[in-house]
Amino acid sequence: EDVMSEQRVALFEQMQALHFEVHLGSFQGVQEKCVDIALAVELLHYATVPDAYDIGVLVSGDRDFIPALVRARQRGRRIAIASMRNSCNREFSDSSIHVKDFETAW
Repeated sequence: EDVMSEQRVALFEQMQALHFEVHLGSFQGVQEKCVDIALAVELLHYATVPDAYDIGVLVSGDRDFIPALVRARQRGRRIAIASMRNSCNREFSDSSIHVKDFETAW
């Protein structure tokens, strides 16, 4: 668990160094849902701000984000989904829900 946590922190720090806006928090249990909701709200907010971004990057494989991703795409936004290996929900690959803008990289 500690190794995975350290790897995630390193990934986020590298993203920040590349000028990505990264939102970090440490939450467990019931609080985890609050984080998902907050991220979905941010995703939808920035989808409505003109020229806010070219391509958004969601670092999650949680299917709870699918409705927000669908709405962001309806606003013309492209979102890349980055997930740890074997932790992305299979629904992201379902072409009928229209959330996948990019092919799987690995």
